[in-house]
Amino acid sequence: MPFLLPSLKLEAAAAAVPHHQHEMDSDAVIFRRRMMTGGVDCDGATGTQSVVLDHIHGYYKMALHRLPPELIPSLLEAGFCFGFLDPVSNIIANTVSHDKGRETKKRSRSGNKKKGESMRAAISKIITESSKTIRLIPWAGDSSNTLLRNSSIAARSLRGLVTFLTSYFRYLTTWDALRYLSLSNADLLVTVHLIQEVRGTHTFTIQDPTAKIALGCAAISALHPADAVATLVSRSFLLASCDEASNLLKAESRISDSTIERLSELLTATGDMINRGSAMQQAITRLEHMKMKAITRLQQRKMETFPVGAGLQISIEMVLLDKIHLLYLEAISRIPKDELRLRHHRGLLKAGHCYGPSDPVTNIILNTIWYDTMFPPEQHFEVAMICTKSLARIEFLSLCGLVAYICVCFPAFSVYEAMRRLLICNARLDSVIEMAKKEGHDEGIPFSESVAYEAASRAAHHPSPAALVEFATTVMPEVGRTPVLVRQVLSSSDVHTISEILLQNSPPCISLKVRKLSSRATKIISANRDEFKACQGTIVKMVEAALHRYAEQQGQEYELHVICDVNSKIPEYGVIYGKPFSHMNIWVRRRGSWNDDTDQVPILFFIQCSYSDKDMQHTDFLCCPIFDLSKDAGRCYHCEYHGIKIIHPSSESYFGHCKNFEDMARGESSMNIQRLVGHGQNMALFDGTLEYEDSIYFDPVWDVEFSNFINQTARDQARQEKLRKELRPGSLDYSRIWKLVYQSPQARRAELI
Repeated sequence: MPFLLPSLKLEAAAAAVPHHQHEMDSDAVIFRRRMMTGGVDCDGATGTQSVVLDHIHGYYKMALHRLPPELIPSLLEAGFCFGFLDPVSNIIANTVSHDKGRETKKRSRSGNKKKGESMRAAISKIITESSKTIRLIPWAGDSSNTLLRNSSIAARSLRGLVTFLTSYFRYLTTWDALRYLSLSNADLLVTVHLIQEVRGTHTFTIQDPTAKIALGCAAISALHPADAVATLVSRSFLLASCDEASNLLKAESRISDSTIERLSELLTATGDMINRGSAMQQAITRLEHMKMKAITRLQQRKMETFPVGAGLQISIEMVLLDKIHLLYLEAISRIPKDELRLRHHRGLLKAGHCYGPSDPVTNIILNTIWYDTMFPPEQHFEVAMICTKSLARIEFLSLCGLVAYICVCFPAFSVYEAMRRLLICNARLDSVIEMAKKEGHDEGIPFSESVAYEAASRAAHHPSPAALVEFATTVMPEVGRTPVLVRQVLSSSDVHTISEILLQNSPPCISLKVRKLSSRATKIISANRDEFKACQGTIVKMVEAALHRYAEQQGQEYELHVICDVNSKIPEYGVIYGKPFSHMNIWVRRRGSWNDDTDQVPILFFIQCSYSDKDMQHTDFLCCPIFDLSKDAGRCYHCEYHGIKIIHPSSESYFGHCKNFEDMARGESSMNIQRLVGHGQNMALFDGTLEYEDSIYFDPVWDVEFSNFINQTARDQARQEKLRKELRPGSLDYSRIWKLVYQSPQARRAELI
C-alpha cells in the first residue's frame, strides 16, 4: 500500500550525503516511500470546475449567436461541446446532427427580436442550470445521473469532456483532467495536446480506436440517448476527417440554411474525404494562439508551468513507469534466448537497473551481465517466463534510482521536475543533465558522480551499492562503448565477450554471510519454487498452443523467446466467477531463425486465452503481433486494475477493452476511474520483498536480507500454529494473538520492561 505523506519534495542533498551508513539506508527508504505517495489531490477542484464552466458558457453564447432559433431545442438536448473540432464547431455540428434525427419541422423566421429573446432565454437556462451540483464521476446506485439529467447541456458537456480524458489517458484522475481543461480553455483537442506535451508523448490521432471508445464514453456519461451514441461518435470522426465540414464551421457568421443542409449531407456521406491529421494540427495552432494571447508574464507562465498536485505527480510517475517498461521489454528482446533463460534472468530481476552512463537499454543489459558475472549464483536454473511482479519491482526501483541521481545533480529539483525531464529524455541521465544545464539550472554546486550513483543505488535498493558505484564510475563507461552493443540483438558470443571484459576489469566480490535457513524456511522456499515450476509449465503449454493456433490461422510459425508479463485474473465477459482468462506479452521469433542469434529481431505478441481451452478454439481467443510498442497500446480495465503493464493491441477486441469503461461512464460499475487509478497505483508502486517471487531466486551465497525475511516468516508461522493449538474455541484473545504474531521481539521485550 502506498504511504500517504504530505510532502512530495525530495530533500536530495540530505538524502544523498549522509554522515553515517544507517542514515543513508533510512533516507533511501524514505525516498522510495515518497515516490510511492498516493491519494487524489482535489484541492481547488470546485474553483477549477467553475473556471472550466465559464469557458464552456462562452462557447454556447457564440454558438447561439450563429444558429437559427429553431435549432435551439436540439442544442439544449444534445449540442455537446466535445468532439474533434473546436468547441463552437462541435456544438453546431452536434446540434445539426441531433436535429437531423428529430421530426422534420418547417423552419420559420420571426425576425431578429424573436431570435434575440430565444437566444437570451437559452443562455440563461444554460448558465442557471449549470450552477447545480455536478458529480463528474458516475457512481453505481447514486442519483448523480438524475441530477445531471436536470442540468444544462453545459454541465453534461463538462462531464463528457472529463470522461473522454480519463477514458483515453491512463492514470488521469478527474481533478487533474479539470486542471488541464482550465488551462486549455475547455477545448478538448487542445487539452489532449497539452497532456501529451506534459507526458512527453505525441501519439494521439482521431482514428485511434481508443479515441473512439473514449468519445463513446463521453457521450454515455453526458446522458446522450444510448441508441444515438454510436451515431454521435461516427459523425464526429467523419466531420473531423472532412476539410469541407471544417471550413463550413470555421466561419464566424450566422449559419445559413444552405450550410445546415450541406452539413446534414456530409453527416451521412460515405465518400473518401479523409484528412485525419488536420483536426489535431488545428488544435496545436489553437494552443499556440492561447499562449500568444497571454496578457502578462504570469499568465504566460501559467500555461508553461503546470500546477502540480499529488494526483498529477503520481500520474506522471505511472506514465514514466510505462516508458521504463518499454525499455525493459527492448532489453529483454536483445539478450539471446539461451543466455536469458539459462542465466541472465536472475541478474535482470535482481540488479538490472536502467541508470548508468549509457542509454537505458544498454545500462540494463550491462548491469544484468555484470551482476551475474560478479555475483554468480550457487546454481543456475532455466526459466521460460520472467516473473511479472519481479519485473515491475525492478522497473519501479530503477525509476527511484533515476530520480535520486537527478536530484543529487540538481538539489533544487522536486521529484516531479526530475520525472518530467526523464519523460522528455526517455529516461536517459546524460540527456536530462544536458537539458537542465541549458535551462540554466547549473547552480555551481559541487557534483560528485560517485555520490550520485550511491544515492541512486540506495534509492533503488541495489543488492551491492558499493560495488555498483565502483562499476558505474570506472568500468561501465568503457564497456558501454563496446561495438557489439550497437547491434539490435546480441549473440551468445557477444554476451560472453562482455562478461570476460567485466571479469578482467572489475575487482572480485566477496561472498556475504548469509544466515542459515531454518527447516521451515527451507520448506517454504521449496514449496514456492515447486509452485512456480508448475505455474510456468501450465503457461508455457498455453503459449505453445496459442502460437500453434496462430500458425494455423496465419500460415507463419513462431517459437517462444520468453514470456514477459502475465495477468491470469481476467474474468470472462467481466463476470468474476466466469472461466478465467489470461492476458500475456511474449517475445517470439520465426521458427528456424535461431541459427544466427542476430539475424532477426524478436516480435512482441499479445495473447488472450482461457485456461480451460487447451486447443485455443474459444471464440474470444486472440493472438496477434504488436509492431509499435509506443503507439499500439490499448487500454485494459483488468490489467490496469492489477497494475500490470501488458501491451494490448488497440485495434483488437479483448476483455477489458471497451465494456468496462462504458459501464463506468454509465455509473453501472462498482468501480470508477478514481478507484481504478488508485488501485492500479497501489499494485504497481512497490519496493518490498516478494515472498513467492524472491523464493525462486534465493541464493544462499548472497541474499542476506531475504534469508532474514524468510526465517522471520517461518517463525511467525510457527507461532500462529502454536496459538491455534493452545487456544480453545470461544476463548480467543485477539490482542495476545496480535502481540505474539505481529509485534517485533524488541517491541515485546520493551513492553515487558
